[in-house]
Amino acid sequence: MTTTGTRDVQLGVSHLGYQPDSPKMLTMTASSADGLSAEIPFYLRQNCFRMARDAEQMAGFSARFPTPYHTLRGKLQPPASSSYYYRGMLRRKDWRWGTVWQADFSDWTTPGSFQIETDDQVSVPFAVMARQDDRVLLGYLRYLNAQRCGCEVFGVHPACHMDDGVLDSDGSAWPVTGGWHDAGDFRKWAFNIIWHLQALATMLEWRGDDLDRGGIGRAALLDEIRWGNRFFHGIITPEGHVYEDVAGGQAPKGAGFTYDEHWWFENHAGVYGDATDNRWTDNIPNSGDERSIRTSYNPYMQFAYAACQCRVAPLLPAAEKLKCIELAQRAWQYGRTKGHDGRTIFVACELLAAVELMKVESSAVTVDDVATLTAQLLSRQDQGDTGLHGYFMDISGEAFRSIGLSADPVLALVRLRECLPQLKGLPAKLADQAREAVTRYIDGYLLADAASNAYGLTPYGIYIVQEHADRQTFRDAGRGRGVRTFMAPLNRMGVAHGLNGLWMSHAHLLARAGVLMNRHDWKQAAERLLHWTHGHNPFNRSTNVSIGFRQPIGYSFRIPQLSDAILAGCIGWPDDKPYLEESSAIEWNTLEYWGIPYGHAAQAVCHLT
Repeated sequence: MTTTGTRDVQLGVSHLGYQPDSPKMLTMTASSADGLSAEIPFYLRQNCFRMARDAEQMAGFSARFPTPYHTLRGKLQPPASSSYYYRGMLRRKDWRWGTVWQADFSDWTTPGSFQIETDDQVSVPFAVMARQDDRVLLGYLRYLNAQRCGCEVFGVHPACHMDDGVLDSDGSAWPVTGGWHDAGDFRKWAFNIIWHLQALATMLEWRGDDLDRGGIGRAALLDEIRWGNRFFHGIITPEGHVYEDVAGGQAPKGAGFTYDEHWWFENHAGVYGDATDNRWTDNIPNSGDERSIRTSYNPYMQFAYAACQCRVAPLLPAAEKLKCIELAQRAWQYGRTKGHDGRTIFVACELLAAVELMKVESSAVTVDDVATLTAQLLSRQDQGDTGLHGYFMDISGEAFRSIGLSADPVLALVRLRECLPQLKGLPAKLADQAREAVTRYIDGYLLADAASNAYGLTPYGIYIVQEHADRQTFRDAGRGRGVRTFMAPLNRMGVAHGLNGLWMSHAHLLARAGVLMNRHDWKQAAERLLHWTHGHNPFNRSTNVSIGFRQPIGYSFRIPQLSDAILAGCIGWPDDKPYLEESSAIEWNTLEYWGIPYGHAAQAVCHLT
């Protein structure tokens, strides 16, 4: 949206819209601040109606049918009060990302469909309406359907990968059809897509009645769970070993990457996998073009599998329920026997699995197991009292950071608090400490740093070791530690990953914990993160391809476009300012479709409505 002259002005609002009691921020950015006042009036008006401007009308047009060309020419004429519903003032603020003009119009609660107009720009249309966020749930279900693997999806792709797959250890056939493609490719990263089961369960539990009334129905969600379990029930061995991916790829030749040293980076698995198996197949088993199943042991996969199978089990008929619990116990026991190196991400996932097993009354776990794991996880929380605090540390001595699993430790503690009635015998002191840890993490870390930017964006992570500090910015987090809103792009793997997965995991956490602990401010912080992803950002672009406007072009390797998806999201420049690819030179870093942010966004919405 370019105004007259060369200056580009954007009016950022949530393209998703707002519930009546939502926080509502308007943020104006400009490519040049020259000549712009410190205070700029804005007018909230009916969507599609234009306000009068002082530009001369082209001959042949009239006030009733004004010229349709260059509609932003001229300045607003002194508006009659009948031409708008609400008048406010944008005020200039200088932030670390540059100058913005910002206003809070949260006191506007009247339902309707609106735009906001200033001398220089008009916002995209948005609604103020109860349950306006339901579109996220609808889009998420359509996304999952489009990402189905092992079948034809009408209007999306022909039948695919009906011959998955063969074991990478010996090439023997091992049927693992079904499930979902993980992102803008054909790979099935089980440690990511397993969490769709949790999201679907949350939707059934919190919004099942609404879905029934709205014509979708519980049966559709149960069918999606079963489609996922067609795959998940195939990737576990009789001994309980859960395979972690199908078609994940290998290390590029000559790269020198090894599974032990490079598979995990920033608590994100599979970072070096190439596109070797990201391809179509002939769908004929045993023809020789089957895709590979990775048989390495991943502790996270073991416990994520156990947790998610327990999560969906109570929603299914008796026979299916028992099958899910039996497989969950098998995965749990295998993981407990094999063990792990004590990384925080493994401890958090193991705790979550233990809690979920207790909730379904499994005999495979005891309340003492839960207590031990809770104490271990709590011991990882930073206990400082200056600067940012309450984040989690890892066994390496570095702070815990993760591209897509950032909220996992705290979500495990929230789930523990939700399941306290099933955790009889858990020491009350430990349960209280879990509650305090959630509060400390959110207030002392997430929201404390979110105040450092104009959009309420939560931080990527704390850095003890500040690599290439002469070339990239680490803001002061206190006690000699650094913090970034975006992942430090200059790192040993050369990975700069978009962070919608992180922000939507934080939105999920803030909404869920806000309900559990009666913190309205946390729920409002969750909404602001949803708003960022859906257009209230410096680019005025929604990164949900089916909700909002001005979307960047999505990165999808084999299928050029999906009708419903959330993109990877912004990365950061070395100076910790946001970057989003806006050209048609598509790159995965910011533009790839990804299921992790959509699943978390759906769960956030469930707890906000």
